[in-house]
Amino acid sequence: MTFAVEAAGTSIHLEPDRVRVAVSGQNTTPVYFAAEAATGRFVLGTDLPTTAAAFASLTGTAAALRDDIGVHCGPLSSVVGVERLEHLVELDLRPEGGTWQCTRTRRSELVEPPIRFHDALLAGEAQVDALRVAIADALSTEKNAGVLVSGGVDSGLVAALVAESGTPATAYTIGTEWGDEYEHAAEAARAVGLDLRRTALGADDIVAALPATVRAFGHGEPETIAIGVALTAFCRGGYAAERLLFTGYGSDLLNSGMATTDEIDGDIGAKVREAMHRTRYSSEFTWALGDGRGHRLTHPYWHPGVLDAALATDPAVKTFRGREKGHLRLAARALLPEDVAWRRKTAIHHGNGLGANLSRLIDAHTGVPGGTALVHRALLASQIATAVHNPLASLTGREAYDRAVAQVAGGSHQHLISVEGGTR
Repeated sequence: MTFAVEAAGTSIHLEPDRVRVAVSGQNTTPVYFAAEAATGRFVLGTDLPTTAAAFASLTGTAAALRDDIGVHCGPLSSVVGVERLEHLVELDLRPEGGTWQCTRTRRSELVEPPIRFHDALLAGEAQVDALRVAIADALSTEKNAGVLVSGGVDSGLVAALVAESGTPATAYTIGTEWGDEYEHAAEAARAVGLDLRRTALGADDIVAALPATVRAFGHGEPETIAIGVALTAFCRGGYAAERLLFTGYGSDLLNSGMATTDEIDGDIGAKVREAMHRTRYSSEFTWALGDGRGHRLTHPYWHPGVLDAALATDPAVKTFRGREKGHLRLAARALLPEDVAWRRKTAIHHGNGLGANLSRLIDAHTGVPGGTALVHRALLASQIATAVHNPLASLTGREAYDRAVAQVAGGSHQHLISVEGGTR
């Protein structure tokens, strides 16, 4: 068989006698690789449970989770012996003399563009122009779109530029029983001329989306999972008719390094570089969150042109007027009301209440303090074990969550706690 796939700059080419992999500099789509030393036989995949299960079957060994199944900014995955390929890595695999030989190379690190924007307004306008191009690229193959709106400057700008394009679009805002930003989102949508639909996710919707989120991310880092699970639940719930869904996610990472107004002292440039590097291994921009239900989640702030404009901006102007993302807020006034452009930043998982309440909910379900990390671990372990017998089984949804909770509550999660060489 011969085929080629490409996502976010990462490509896999499979031919009868050759496999080639090239990982992008952004590395938003994870690629997992494991090879048997003696024969060179290997497993390659973009889904961690399936890859780990296949390698366990290939080698006749049990898959073991690492002690730390958080975000590893490097070649480690959550599974012992399975590598997450690093950014800019290329593999060339060919059969020679009865074994598969792997040639590995690493492209040079991307050189940051020189600082071109020292004026706050010009820097903000450059990023808005780049956003306009990113949105046009995404819309080139679509007849309509949805935009997830919180009411802040980041998603507000995306909504304004989608509306400006003339493409039929609907704005959506995600709330939970713990919190919402409905009024702010309504103000932003109204200002750009889009209809707004409010989505209210219940606790059951959230926990039912946890297994798919953990699987897509390939790790169990609680805060990152809390960011992604609302997007997963929204896509799983079928709230949007549109295939293409825009978000405003990523702006905080590249414009402030996730710093709030109270935290903008210090080297913003270093914070931005650190935050951007982490996303290469956190999977938070992965296509997989929406793809399972036919949605194409698109994050315009992570478009190469927008990244280039942000990196070419003097970090000093990113705190214009003593506000994080000050340059972007200044430029946004041409498209958004003043209140929206300068609205105080709220983290994506705090505006809907998930940041403060998801872990409490899981602890209450398990009756175990710190149960969140254990449930994430149980979910990954169960998905790997199931994939050994049925690689096509998804093991996602409420049933998978309840099973993981029961394991943790009953103490049977202990056998899921791994050591570097196996399980106990």
